[in-house]
Amino acid sequence: MQSPLHVAVKKGHLDFVKEILRLNPELAEVVDQLKRSTPLHIAATLTKRPLGIVRSLLSAAPNMCFVHDQDGMTPLHVAAVNGNIKVLKVFLRMKRQAALERTTRGETILHLCVKNCQLETLKELVEITYDLELLNSEDSDGNTVLHLAVAYKETEMVKFLLEKGDKIHKNAVNKKGQTIKDILEQTISCSKKPIKDKDGKIKKEVDEDNLEEAEEEKQREVEEERLRQADIMLKNLFIEKHVSRAKQVLKRSKDEKWLEEQNTALMVVASCIATLSFQVGMNPPGGVWQDNDGHEAGTSIMSYDKHGDFYSIIQVSNTIGLISSLSVILLLISGLPCKKYFVFILRVTLWIAVTASAATYFYTIGYLTNEILEKAVLVEEALEYSVEIWLWLMLIILVGHGLRFIWKVIGHNRRSHIKHVLGKDTYCPNV
Repeated sequence: MQSPLHVAVKKGHLDFVKEILRLNPELAEVVDQLKRSTPLHIAATLTKRPLGIVRSLLSAAPNMCFVHDQDGMTPLHVAAVNGNIKVLKVFLRMKRQAALERTTRGETILHLCVKNCQLETLKELVEITYDLELLNSEDSDGNTVLHLAVAYKETEMVKFLLEKGDKIHKNAVNKKGQTIKDILEQTISCSKKPIKDKDGKIKKEVDEDNLEEAEEEKQREVEEERLRQADIMLKNLFIEKHVSRAKQVLKRSKDEKWLEEQNTALMVVASCIATLSFQVGMNPPGGVWQDNDGHEAGTSIMSYDKHGDFYSIIQVSNTIGLISSLSVILLLISGLPCKKYFVFILRVTLWIAVTASAATYFYTIGYLTNEILEKAVLVEEALEYSVEIWLWLMLIILVGHGLRFIWKVIGHNRRSHIKHVLGKDTYCPNV
């Protein structure tokens, strides 16, 4: 099933390994017929004098770092499982990209360290492989190293990982829609209330004659107490590090996406209004004079008309529309933190710009209409009805936003009342 090189590596005979590789270096690439493992896989499990053997094998066949056995693990994965940090350093020094290899379940060497309780190995690997971005890598279930550390109640690992600050995604959501806080609440250990007799004394559920069962019950209670203490430590740590539930993270992500969409829409509308307003300012209704015969060339013809009030109104409303739209553009590109109330201010500003553009249009049409009768109908009836419809539309929008705000306030107060009645968050509803 195995070559002589497999046997020499397994026995830890460095001299035999060197001599075999000198005579037949191709044996370094041979896999056994049972577990599909290479000599490097076996060397990764050694605890005594493994470095010389690993270096010799890597010198003969460096690409064997990327070979997977029947369990889907490379030699680096095997070394991580066994906590052979010195061997891992040799691997990473000679073939750094081998750290990116994953098992059949998408697990990295950091995931395997957590699963096999290799705290010191995890610490070393995090520092060594930081530039490879393994710290936030996900397995096939979307779990990061931090997800697994919380699920396995490895409090020291969780504390170490959370101390990385912004380097680690503490609010990452896996494929089940869970953050590390959701996993903690799901796997929390709720202690059972002791059963008491009529006199109020705690009953002994274990028969004192059966010492084996009594010892097992005692060990179980010790383990449950350890898990409860781990739950308390993790809960306090999450509060300190501001870890959120998946519902809050997804809501925050949804809000950010909504804000981005709103910013894009506001920018497009503001740009269109600014373009139209600038065009009206540069090319006023009726055009400009082309000569200096009793007037100045380049000035608006409309400004010399007997209905000069129309020109003043058009220019004022057009200027309001231009300044309002440009203000929205300026605020959007200023880099200020954009929140919902900020978007509301921008919306109101655009409402003013749209209203001013509508007023500019109506007064322009009123001026450009030739016949007095048609002008009267247009200005008095069309403008009147349009303004009325516009005001009703604005009122509906304001009432809608007002009702929406009231609904949110009522919902928040109701949630606050429920929390006040409960007194505190509870993770053990069955107790």
